[in-house]
Amino acid sequence: MQEQYVITFAGADRTGLVETLANTVTARGGDWQQSELTRLGGAFAGAILVNISAEDLADLTRDIESHNDDGLSVGLTPVKPSPMLEPNLYLKLTGPNRPGIVFEVTHELAGSGINILHFSSSVESAAWSGGDLFVAELATQAPDALDIADLRERLDRLEDKMTLEIDIESSAL
Repeated sequence: MQEQYVITFAGADRTGLVETLANTVTARGGDWQQSELTRLGGAFAGAILVNISAEDLADLTRDIESHNDDGLSVGLTPVKPSPMLEPNLYLKLTGPNRPGIVFEVTHELAGSGINILHFSSSVESAAWSGGDLFVAELATQAPDALDIADLRERLDRLEDKMTLEIDIESSAL
C-alpha cells in the first residue's frame, strides 16, 4: 500500500542537489508527486510530496537521514489523506520592507479562519525610492461565511499602520 510523505530539505545550493534527492526517492520505489523547490539566499530549500510503500519507507528514511551528513538538513513527515483544497481568496502585498509584515498579515488572516495554501514573498529594490520593497502573493481558502467587507476594513487599518498596499481578489465567496 502506498503512503504519502513530505520530504523537506535545506542546504547549500549546488549542482545536482535535486537529482540526488530524485535518485534517493526513485531508488526506493517512491513516486515524486509534487514539489516546491527554490533558492533562498545561498541555500536551496524545498518540500517534496512522495508516494512510497510501507515496505520501502524504512530504507527511504535511512537514505534521507544519510544526507544530513552531507550538509543537507532533510526531514520526512507523514501526510494524512485529506480533500484537495482550492483557493478562493488571493492577496498581493506591496510596501516598504520592515520587520513584522508577515506576522501582522498572517495574524489577521488566521483570526478570520483563513487557511494559507500558498505563500510566496521577496524583497526587491524599489526603483522609485532605492529602498527595499516587500512583495508577497498568497493563495488562501477563506470560510464560506467570511465577511469580506469586515476583512477589507481590518486589512485597510493594517495598510495604514504598515504603509502597505494589500490587494484582495475573491472567487466563489
